[in-house]
Amino acid sequence: MTITMTSDIERVVTMFQGFGDRDPHLATKHIHPTSYITHNPLAFDGIEGVKRFIDHLPGEKSPVKILRAFQDGPYVFTHAEGDFFGQKLFFDIFKLEEGQIVEHWDSSTEPTPPNESGHTQTGGPIEAKDLHATEKNKSIIRDFYESVVVPGKIPEYFAGDHFIRHDANGGDGVAAFMARLKALAQKGIVFQIDEIKFVLGQGDFVLVAAKGSLAGESCVYYDLYRVDNEKIVEHWGITENVPSQDKWNNKNGIL
Repeated sequence: MTITMTSDIERVVTMFQGFGDRDPHLATKHIHPTSYITHNPLAFDGIEGVKRFIDHLPGEKSPVKILRAFQDGPYVFTHAEGDFFGQKLFFDIFKLEEGQIVEHWDSSTEPTPPNESGHTQTGGPIEAKDLHATEKNKSIIRDFYESVVVPGKIPEYFAGDHFIRHDANGGDGVAAFMARLKALAQKGIVFQIDEIKFVLGQGDFVLVAAKGSLAGESCVYYDLYRVDNEKIVEHWGITENVPSQDKWNNKNGIL
C-alpha cells in the first residue's frame, strides 16, 4: 500500500514498524514518555507497557501490513494485519498531541476465508477520496448507527441493493444484510449498540467504534464504511468480545 503520509500517520507507521521488528525503542519513539494510556484491557499503560508487550511477542520479526491509514483531527485510525500471537486483523485508533501518541484504542480478529461474494476482510479501496465530504459522510454514518442499527430500522442509506461487504457473515447487497439480521433475530441473537465512542472520517471512509452487546455478551464494534454520493457502498468490520475484568491489566475502559 502506498500511503500519502501526514506527520502523525508517519509516527503511527513507525510504531507499527517497531512492533513488527520487535524493536521496543522504535515502537516507542513517538509515544509520550509519561502520558500514554491504552484502552486494550490486556495491555499495560505507558512506554514500559509497550515494551513489556513486545517482550512477550514471538521473537521472529513479522512486519505489520498497514492496509488503510487515515487522519481526523488529532486522531489517526488504521486498518492493518500482522502476527500478534497468531495472524490477526485489527483496527487501531491513536490520539496524538504535539506529535506524540498519548492514547490508543484497538480491536482485533482472526482472518477468515472470503465470504460468499468472494470478498476478503482486507480487500477493496485503500485511498480516501472526496475529502471535501468528510463531515457530511461522518454525519450520514452516525445517523445510520443511531436510527438504523439501534432501533433496527433501515431507511434509504443505500443505493438500491448495492452494498459490498468485507466481513465473513454474508454476501453483498442490502437484501442479504437484512436477511441476516432477520435470521439472527429469529434465533434470539440480539445485537445492541449502547454507546458510540468514535465517528472518525477522512473523505469517503468513516470508522465507527462503539460499545454494545451481541447475544448478551459485552462487545465492541469497529465498523469501517465507505460512502459514495451520500450512500453507504462498502463495509469492513470487527466485533470483539470484552474480556472479563479479572483479566484486565489497566482500568481505562475498552472504549
